[in-house]
Amino acid sequence: MTTVTHISSENKRKYNRTYEAKFTPEQKERRRAAQAACKRKLRAARKIQAHSQNIDSAPPPNDPPTPELPPSGHHFQLDALQMRGTQVPEDAELITWSDGNVTILPTVMREGRNVLADDAELTKKLAEVPTSKPGSQFVAHFNFKDTSRDDLITGIRASLGEGKCVVIRGIAKPGPPELSVEYLEKRYRIQSTMRVDMHDMELRAKEPSKPHVTGTVGDLIAGIFNPNEQRCILDCLIHTGLPEELSVLDDGLMAWHRSIRDCPLEGKFVHPDNFLVNGWGLIHQGGVVTTPHHDSEGQNTFVIGDIGLKFWVWFFYKGPKDRQALLHASTSLCDEYDFSQFATESITVHPGDLIIQPPGQLHSVYTPIPSFTRGGHFYAYDTLSFTELSRWLDRQAGLLLTNQVHEHTEETLWRMTAIIPRLPPSEVPHRKPLLALCHMVLSAAQYVAQGTRSTILKRNAPKVIQSSSKDRANAIVQKILHHMNIAAMDLPEILQNTASEDPDAIIDLGNCLSEFQSM
Repeated sequence: MTTVTHISSENKRKYNRTYEAKFTPEQKERRRAAQAACKRKLRAARKIQAHSQNIDSAPPPNDPPTPELPPSGHHFQLDALQMRGTQVPEDAELITWSDGNVTILPTVMREGRNVLADDAELTKKLAEVPTSKPGSQFVAHFNFKDTSRDDLITGIRASLGEGKCVVIRGIAKPGPPELSVEYLEKRYRIQSTMRVDMHDMELRAKEPSKPHVTGTVGDLIAGIFNPNEQRCILDCLIHTGLPEELSVLDDGLMAWHRSIRDCPLEGKFVHPDNFLVNGWGLIHQGGVVTTPHHDSEGQNTFVIGDIGLKFWVWFFYKGPKDRQALLHASTSLCDEYDFSQFATESITVHPGDLIIQPPGQLHSVYTPIPSFTRGGHFYAYDTLSFTELSRWLDRQAGLLLTNQVHEHTEETLWRMTAIIPRLPPSEVPHRKPLLALCHMVLSAAQYVAQGTRSTILKRNAPKVIQSSSKDRANAIVQKILHHMNIAAMDLPEILQNTASEDPDAIIDLGNCLSEFQSM
């Protein structure tokens, strides 16, 4: 959904002169030292990406596509012909994807007619999307085996902060070749008797807002070999999260850990979504397409392949940097499957692969064979400007643009703000994400998604659910804006026009938050 902004050197110099006009020589020196450190970090991140791209070099563009292979040592059958008559109807059509893989199309037959014809047409369009390769303008490809943990973290943060998606091959241990109840119970404690809401594709085709069927995990697994149904589970909560090597990317969860003394929880109710969204599983029968959407509440999303296969398609808006134009293009994509205003790239997610997408990233997914995928959401300081934009879109058209909603964002953002006075200078958000955070804190009610309610924002909310971090966060934001000489009422216009600013502008808060640093 995002594009990389290129700013001339003259505009950068003009911005720096304006911003530094009120600084003392010592403050200028300190800010420029921080800028130099930031540039060194970005150069290191780009060097890591370039190294990974050289290792994972793409084949010549004129070569015929060959199916992507799963990680070494792991094998599974992607045999569309074997699915016919056992998992899908005998007359299910086949489609060849841009990476060379051949799959069935979504098919449920009723009275000689495929009731999933619209899903099949969407899948045909997705299959034509070119495969993302190292060197992509929109997707950063990393080589896990040849990159140190620190360099990987730096590279991922820099990429997400630029609005790029991330692909890391072979970072996790793959599951077994086939999906089974026994594996889910043993590995993730997902019991076959666990009650769930399944998404039924036939019901979705009839009424998109009412696709749910109540059942158990065992029902979905048993239905794999029923050619007359195609179903999935999108919110199977599990006790997992980011891979240990990447866990520090989750600034939102870290803010809860770091703020517990400044913002005590005694006698307070904490919404469970603050922690439950950190880990979930997706369980799919074969032949299920997830229509274009973005994930709600402006969170980064990570996904790890475990069993099976997914074709993950990303949409990158290429129109003018105007929110209303983006909103119109996004609704056309999600409602009418109109790809015309977007650049597109696809990734084949094999078992063991990890992908991460920044907030608001529009995407569509096709699951050709029975699959289990785990993932989660997290907030990061680097991507808060995309968080703000994504939540603005949810406010305008959330019922259409997203397929899941959560009520926990405000509390996490307040706590991310509450700990800023205690952050080392290198971790303080840069100008764009910092101003986005300030506006989301001061104008929280303006970001409640369409069709939802926020209990914590009610003026007469019961004391037990009133946040202990809200007042501290608001006071900190007021101090930051005063220090930056920005009026709160000007924030919407500033955020609308951030394309004209230096995306890497570093803010020197000096001692303006010293009163919040006392023990």
